[in-house]
Amino acid sequence: MVHYLYIHIPFCITKCDYCDFYSIPVGRSGADGSWKYVYALLKEMDLRRDIAGNLRTVYLGGGTPTLFSVEQVAAILSGVREIFSIASGAEITIEANPGTVSERQLAALRETGINRVSIGMQSLSGRELCTLGRSHTAEDSFAAVSAARKAGFDNISLDLIYGIPDQNMYLWKNTISRAIELFPEHVSAYELTPEESTILHAKLARGVYALPEESLVIEMYYAAIEEMKAHGYFHYEISNFAKRGYESVHNLNYWDRGEYLGVGAGAHSFFKGKRKGNIPDLASYMESINNSVMPVSEEIAVTEQDEFTEMIFLGLRKTEGIDMSLIPDKEWLLKNKAVDTLRRHGLIEIEDRSLRLTGKGLVMSTEVMVQLLSET
Repeated sequence: MVHYLYIHIPFCITKCDYCDFYSIPVGRSGADGSWKYVYALLKEMDLRRDIAGNLRTVYLGGGTPTLFSVEQVAAILSGVREIFSIASGAEITIEANPGTVSERQLAALRETGINRVSIGMQSLSGRELCTLGRSHTAEDSFAAVSAARKAGFDNISLDLIYGIPDQNMYLWKNTISRAIELFPEHVSAYELTPEESTILHAKLARGVYALPEESLVIEMYYAAIEEMKAHGYFHYEISNFAKRGYESVHNLNYWDRGEYLGVGAGAHSFFKGKRKGNIPDLASYMESINNSVMPVSEEIAVTEQDEFTEMIFLGLRKTEGIDMSLIPDKEWLLKNKAVDTLRRHGLIEIEDRSLRLTGKGLVMSTEVMVQLLSET
């Protein structure tokens, strides 16, 4: 049985310029008519009731799930409890964008059982927010965190982005320090990666913007690590920091290659050795569900080589690394010339029966992983 559930709510105010997730802009009026989508989610869960149970995490992501009314979120979670059941002490997260939440709303969401809120702050520079195409201001971010605290949330995560076009070190450090002053339990700091399908990628191609130099982006990453550690945050994954005990249980399952079920248009799942993706189109998804047909648009069987590749790419994202006893081919470490080369260059280390990236290796993680796997 799968014990981790992701629910995709694709509605958002506007499509951010850097976003390549499946989402549907609906403006500030909210997701009008979205009860039909709620019913579709419940029906999909019912169709998949034999797959998951006694859930350890439930994650409502998007899009902007907080555009849904409290009643809609309550209906979804009620269905989750009835169809799958939720374990005692489970982590139940909702993503929220600043400007879409109030203290009253968050207090009501907390009553539905949600105990963790992830706020998409991204930046505290008005100029950078404009570059990213965000629909909120820095003041909205402060108000959202304040509202969450007043509503009783004691597990708040903030998302931040660095490597934004025309970003400098002063602006990045200002965002980090002001975010830390809000005392979040968890912080995700991601390097901006302009995907080809995004508006931002097109603007970069036309020369409207220019990304910071790679050396500056690396300095920004190290600055984030230094600042977070100085304030008592545990750097547990390449881009994630937490107060001890507040690591994201849901995301750790991804990095550990655990099984999970995703429901909703564009959601992905991994179970029984297969990775599956739902139809990333609302109308087609709804039609499929209404006909009691699984809304799967892609299905990939994971081979032994895929498993090994994923173990390296996902496992090395965690700062604790990979437990070498879990590596199926024990001879791999001995025969892989890249291991010795990378160790000599101080990019990986083998210690306490774990294979992990060093501090130097973290900033070159993709290159390190590619080199490791190229010698298999």
